[in-house]
Amino acid sequence: MSRIPVHNKRVVRIWSLGVLFVAICLFYVARLGLLELSSENIGGHRQDGTTERTVIVQAVRGQIYDRNGMPLVVNEYTYSLTVDYSVLPTENAERNAILLRALHKLEDCGEVASFCTNRFPFDGYYPNYTYTARAETEDTADHEQLVSVLESNGQRKAAILRIKNDKFMTTAQANDAYDASPLTYVSAERLTRHYVTEYGLDECDEAGTPLYSNADIDRLIRILWGMEATGFSRANDYVMADGITMETISHEKELGLSGIGFATSVKRVYVYDGYASHLLGQTGPIYAEDWPYYKSLGYHMNATVGKSGCEAAFESYLHGQDGVKVIVEDADGNIIREYMKSEPVAGQDVYLTLDIDLQMAAEAALEQNVLYLHDDLNRADCKAGAIVAMDPRNGEILALASYPTYNLSTYNRDYDNLAASEAKPLINRALFGLYAPGSTFKPGMVAAALTEDILTADTTLECAGKYTYYKSYQPDCWIRNSSSAVKQHGFINSAEALRVSCNCYFYETGRLLGIDRMNTYCRMYGLGLSTGIEVGEATGSLAGPDYRESVHGIAWEATDTIAAAIGQSDNAFTPLQLGVYLSTLVNGGDRYGAHLLLRVRDFATRTDTLVTQPTLLDSFNLAEEHRLNIISGMEQMVATSAQVSGYMSRVPVTVAGKTGTAQTGATDNGLFVCCAPSRNPEIVVTSVIERAGGGSYSALSAGKVLEAYYKDR
Repeated sequence: MSRIPVHNKRVVRIWSLGVLFVAICLFYVARLGLLELSSENIGGHRQDGTTERTVIVQAVRGQIYDRNGMPLVVNEYTYSLTVDYSVLPTENAERNAILLRALHKLEDCGEVASFCTNRFPFDGYYPNYTYTARAETEDTADHEQLVSVLESNGQRKAAILRIKNDKFMTTAQANDAYDASPLTYVSAERLTRHYVTEYGLDECDEAGTPLYSNADIDRLIRILWGMEATGFSRANDYVMADGITMETISHEKELGLSGIGFATSVKRVYVYDGYASHLLGQTGPIYAEDWPYYKSLGYHMNATVGKSGCEAAFESYLHGQDGVKVIVEDADGNIIREYMKSEPVAGQDVYLTLDIDLQMAAEAALEQNVLYLHDDLNRADCKAGAIVAMDPRNGEILALASYPTYNLSTYNRDYDNLAASEAKPLINRALFGLYAPGSTFKPGMVAAALTEDILTADTTLECAGKYTYYKSYQPDCWIRNSSSAVKQHGFINSAEALRVSCNCYFYETGRLLGIDRMNTYCRMYGLGLSTGIEVGEATGSLAGPDYRESVHGIAWEATDTIAAAIGQSDNAFTPLQLGVYLSTLVNGGDRYGAHLLLRVRDFATRTDTLVTQPTLLDSFNLAEEHRLNIISGMEQMVATSAQVSGYMSRVPVTVAGKTGTAQTGATDNGLFVCCAPSRNPEIVVTSVIERAGGGSYSALSAGKVLEAYYKDR
């Protein structure tokens, strides 16, 4: 076999490498050619000198209505003057000139009030700036935004270097010093100097004349602050002015300024201003920590989403699907063509179970109840409360109010004052307030005892004014320490015990039941459990061995059971939970989930896409004779209390109710639960007034709600 000479092998190897190199070069040349040919289809700069960019077209958000079709939250279209990061010139003088011309035109059109200052941190005018009091006060939104801007534009690093140089600190020590008092090291003067030097506001023309007057520097600093404060970037246009007129837009367009654009946005308007604020909630931008979640759902970064209340709970129905518009511009930034890449799809409308007329009546009644006790009866610490009205047959929430409240329309402006208020108006007490139920717990005790055959409706137990079964703990009945001449209730049955709210009867009932059986029924009533309401809630605590040991680390005693039996001990429930509990009793043992969503309706076709059905969460068989026995005792309670019957005198049907006085260590909380019509209830009302001094006082607001409910029936 012949061999190839060594020198020939080298030639073959070199030739092969050369062919391979040429092939690779041809491949990349061809690839570049293909990319060049397809550049017109992928956006950006194209062969013909035009630029293509996309703009998100916000979908119309669904509106919110009450159960009767009354609009609660609607859309109002507004127009904004915007600045586009990708088109705005980067050279200082050119950029500043464009911003000033746009702002001067706003002033000429009388739209200065629409200029967005975005929590501007300075008082006064350039060059005499000082920090505002709100910017200097920790735990305010203005202060947090200021510190965020300082850190994002490098002022933190510069300040830390200054601290180290001045005080010879380590970096960790300098960080701590900055964190403790950032404005000490970044003064208003220093931050002002940053804007002047960074953005060329101190530049002069060829003759040495300053390009900008102090007034114009002031204008530009306000704009530049807004850009930094709102994260101005390719993905986030800066809104220079919001809520401007179409006439102003026309005048701005005539200027033909590069980078200055216009946007149509939808503002949420609360039709019944100041009502149902704790429930309706707000919309806002996506927070950075939430972006991965919304991105997975197909949202764009600048989308508006529900942040709280019904806006957040029903976001999937309300949001819709945003569209994409393509804008083609020539080399000078003039728009030569626009087309829709994808059309927006409007969100669906949401109908709530709320009756807005009843909601307004409930809020007015709650405020009247609190102010009556605070002002007329001198209960100085009575400042808050909650009320819930619901349909016991299906769990629909008819009204849900918390006092004090706030106005959603001015929420952002009022936030710092609301957050600092001792009365805590931001807390929805109907859903997150936890209260010992007091004697409102007693109807549930009767239901458990009768169902378990521990007692019959006619069984009498003795009240001698003091419960003496245990030697270690012998609590009094309330009547023993009252102004009544009689200091005991004697022998009474279950209905009578409910009428007079005898503690001794229920101490003995609790002992006979035992804590395990008591709590089995309490869970069936929904006490200490989620009600199912869509907007979030506290679940409270159900007194018993498990809770006592897990929270307090101590064992449950037999004497603890009798305290729990009258609604004290560790029992703490929300007003809504108490409403669900009473609903379960008066409808015969079925516990329905509480809910606010009634139906969802398509925007285009006006047809229902979802109709909520009642959710049965639990059930037990409360015999009809036992149900009526409990209601009879509650009817008698209302009828024989001069105060409560007076509050119910204008209600055209029979009301069954139960008061509760819960000890707090100060003035007692007052609770009242009731239903109407008593024998076949269609509405349950729960009222809790903090520091009312007694349960009967809280019946005032419940009576007003029932009056409003039956007004047109």
